[in-house]
Amino acid sequence: MAGGSRQRQADAADGVTLEGDLPFSEPRSGKAPKPHSLLDDQARLRALVTHAPDPILEVDAAGIVLFASRSLPGAPASLEGRSFFELLAPQFRGSARTVFEAAIRSGEAATIEVMANGGTEDVNWYSCRIGVLDDHAVVTVRDTTGRRQTDAQLFATDRLASVGTLAAGVAHEINNPLAAVIANLELAAADIVSSGGGGELLEEVRDAREAAERVRLIVRDLRLFSRAEETRRRLVDVREVLDSTLRMAWHEIRHRARLVKAFDDVPNVEANEARLGQVFLNLVLNAAHAIPEGRAETNQIRVATRHEDGRVVIEIADTGGGMSTELLQHIFTPFFSTRPAGIGTGLGLPICRRLVEDIGGELRVASRPGKGSTFTVLVPAAEQPNEPPSPSRPFASSPDPRRGRILVIDDDPMVAAAVRRTLSQDHDIVTSNRTEQALELLRRGERFDVILCDVMMPNMTGVDFWHELERFAPEDTRRVVFLTGGAFAPQARQFLESVPNLHIDKPFVPEQLRALVRERVENPPK
Repeated sequence: MAGGSRQRQADAADGVTLEGDLPFSEPRSGKAPKPHSLLDDQARLRALVTHAPDPILEVDAAGIVLFASRSLPGAPASLEGRSFFELLAPQFRGSARTVFEAAIRSGEAATIEVMANGGTEDVNWYSCRIGVLDDHAVVTVRDTTGRRQTDAQLFATDRLASVGTLAAGVAHEINNPLAAVIANLELAAADIVSSGGGGELLEEVRDAREAAERVRLIVRDLRLFSRAEETRRRLVDVREVLDSTLRMAWHEIRHRARLVKAFDDVPNVEANEARLGQVFLNLVLNAAHAIPEGRAETNQIRVATRHEDGRVVIEIADTGGGMSTELLQHIFTPFFSTRPAGIGTGLGLPICRRLVEDIGGELRVASRPGKGSTFTVLVPAAEQPNEPPSPSRPFASSPDPRRGRILVIDDDPMVAAAVRRTLSQDHDIVTSNRTEQALELLRRGERFDVILCDVMMPNMTGVDFWHELERFAPEDTRRVVFLTGGAFAPQARQFLESVPNLHIDKPFVPEQLRALVRERVENPPK
């Protein structure tokens, strides 16, 4: 035992304490140690290394693997004798060698994050901790692929949410000036006609009005796709959503293929409009990207709808390169992408399938190499039939329409002025750019047939205005019609859904605004 005591003293002098029932330590019970040999020690150490949570490699100064406790995901079965750097993707070899050689020279541990060589279909990421033993390195390799995928998914989700928020904000900022542009162009065209003018000037104004209308539709579509985080469902006409989708994707389609629409009459579906639009947009863009640019006359993207066995069927077919049977087996696998790294996340189609399945639907795909692909969305038809459009009231036939008194509240002076010009021929208009000022008018006893109120305003919003009005003049709350430019806070959106008041989107069509106000003046809501 003296030798063992001297050994422990030597170990203690070196700052090493050995405890436990290891092959080179004495049992704590004081019983005689179990006989063992150096071979036993080596076998035990090899077993410990082999069963470590992460693979451990011994690598010489030249980068050759001398020992590997086990192979790495996606790497050859045997690593001994191979260059450690050849296991890495080419773009990581130079930086990894620099870190490795610096660690050997300094004797200080280092960590590198690298991607595998890509010998398999899957992408593997390693976090390598490099320790130094004499002139060799001990490299502990941790597979971080799962963490990387989770981070990528979180990043993609966060980026989509950020883009959605930005799109909603941009749409809101565009809507106010666009409302003024559309209203004033329409008024200018009417003035030209009433003054006996016409010709080229009238044509120019009408062309500008048509261009502004195209901007209005783009902004409306932008607002639709910015609300993908909502989960509320309602009755949706898939043809309207497809029209919005195709307008959004037109810049990607027009240089690649002819667009063919074959929309049969179909029932509504019960779905979230924004999420359904997200599915259609992803499928349409995939169809466009399957076709190279510059061959629009010889290629086609066909979008069709039909009603079949109680389901609404939407088909998006392209004449692109198509996919092999092997590729089709993986397209719904998260993070699988045939596009170059950094271009696609591999999340589009898996998310589409989940969104479709969430509403009881099904997403199918058929494809052949060189023959293009067809994605088919099948969604249960809503039990409630489509509501027929309500006939408009024959206001023009009224011999003596009543002239009303209208209060317009909007913090944008251009919008307030455009509304005043649009309605002033038929009604008496009072405008206010501050909600507090409008409330003071009502507190003084002034009465209005219709109160047009913007929703999003500084200091006091339209929602706050309504609640304050409910406190001291509840009978006037039913006269409020909200003007909305989008980008509501969730509380504002919930408020608009909970009250019976109408709201009209900016930019409004002037004739629709006139018709709404005329109806409210002649038929006050009960």
